[in-house]
Amino acid sequence: MDAADNWLLCNKLKALVAELEGKDQAAAASVWKRMEMALGRADAEEDAEIALPVLDQSVEEMQALFAGWADGSIHLPAWDKAVLKRALKAYRKRLKLVRLDDEASSSRNPLSKGTESAITGVRAPEQYPQEVWDMLIAQGKLRDAGHGLLELTTI
Repeated sequence: MDAADNWLLCNKLKALVAELEGKDQAAAASVWKRMEMALGRADAEEDAEIALPVLDQSVEEMQALFAGWADGSIHLPAWDKAVLKRALKAYRKRLKLVRLDDEASSSRNPLSKGTESAITGVRAPEQYPQEVWDMLIAQGKLRDAGHGLLELTTI
């Protein structure tokens, strides 16, 4: 999987709609074209909830779509769900490896029974942008533990 595929369609569309403000007709047409390209890249052209506001070039409908995503009344695009799922899987794998490394460290007595790692959080993998981690925190799947560390909300 290419690191370029770790972006969220919802955030890309929000940024492009924000870019429309104060643009003339010709510049706005270019921005709408970039939105269509983003839909194509995310295989979302067939999702009417997302594609119709872009094809209609309606900022009001796009704002309503963003509000629906924010309050959960409209499901995130399949692309975004897949990116979030991959990111959470990468986080869990990193947490598991850090815990295993802690449990196998040479600082423990090899003659003792051994104990479970007390590590509850790690830094998020860098191959995903901060917006992905912010979305997972907003969804309640991760918790910000401070100092750049994230924790799972349920273990």
